[in-house]
Amino acid sequence: MLIAAYDMPMNPYGPAIDQLAPYKGTLSGEKEYQKPSYNYGPPSTKYPILALEDNIVDDNGKGLKKGFYEVRIDDNKQFLLFMQSGKLKAKIPIINYESLKKQVSQQALNSKQMAKKMRKDAKKAQKEAYKYKKGELPKDIVFNDIKMTYDEKNACWVIIWEADESRAIGCFRI
Repeated sequence: MLIAAYDMPMNPYGPAIDQLAPYKGTLSGEKEYQKPSYNYGPPSTKYPILALEDNIVDDNGKGLKKGFYEVRIDDNKQFLLFMQSGKLKAKIPIINYESLKKQVSQQALNSKQMAKKMRKDAKKAQKEAYKYKKGELPKDIVFNDIKMTYDEKNACWVIIWEADESRAIGCFRI
């Protein structure tokens, strides 16, 4: 008589996937208190992401290596900051910065006009919520765009950064 000892109960429909796997999945070398790895793409950000396919380096090997860069603008609006994995990789000076926000003038409204405007806005918001109840509202989508081109005439790289209703143009040479 042969007695078998099982550490896991048998499944009548066959072995479970955990029993067939050669080893259990583990984190990608990160500790539990560190940032988790992203399985389905990069995290959402309000800054545009630039993908460099080629190295932009000088003779000494200094410059931008190929990869993905999150391009931010500094608080003083003087530099474009190339960030990679949360670390600053490059600072590019801004030549031109402009805000695309429209200035809205507020007129003085009395209480009746204000109540009428509030009812109208509430009705419009209700219609909009019904229209986009399964999708994302277009006004909630953050517009980010970045373009990087080489200018042959001036022999420099030009970066056009657009986000949050503002636009900045920077350039650098290698």
